[in-house]
Amino acid sequence: MSASDRFGGLSKRSAIIIGAVILIGLIHHTDHVLRVDHSGWPFRADVNPFTFSLLAYPISLFALLGPARLFWLRWLVLLVGAGFTLSAHFMIETPGMQYAMWAHNHSLEPQQPDTHNLLGLQSTALGLVAVGVSMTLNLLVVAGVLSMLWDGKQRPGT
Repeated sequence: MSASDRFGGLSKRSAIIIGAVILIGLIHHTDHVLRVDHSGWPFRADVNPFTFSLLAYPISLFALLGPARLFWLRWLVLLVGAGFTLSAHFMIETPGMQYAMWAHNHSLEPQQPDTHNLLGLQSTALGLVAVGVSMTLNLLVVAGVLSMLWDGKQRPGT
């Protein structure tokens, strides 16, 4: 059985990229929880953009494992999810905010100036890792959308 058969028309390349999106996304969401200022329900009482960002997992799983007959719907859902991910990382939770919470152990969020990370650490290295993970996630979601688009263009009848 080929990757295309197992993953509803996806190439092995696309399946690996989307799998990496899920893995790096889990690491990034763990970072969110540990940084506190950009975390939310179910880890904090507030329902906020973090809460809705957890929809990334059903979206990614649908793109990865959905039926071949819904290939273009799977791609569209992944595209929309990628758009939300990119806009959140450049408008709501900037790399500077991610870095500062670890490097300086305080939030740059105007509404949460006295918030500190859960570990109580002040670490430039963790700040750089947090930004690196976020940027890697951004690149992977774009690569996943483009790879899946390429797969769709290679499908018979398209």
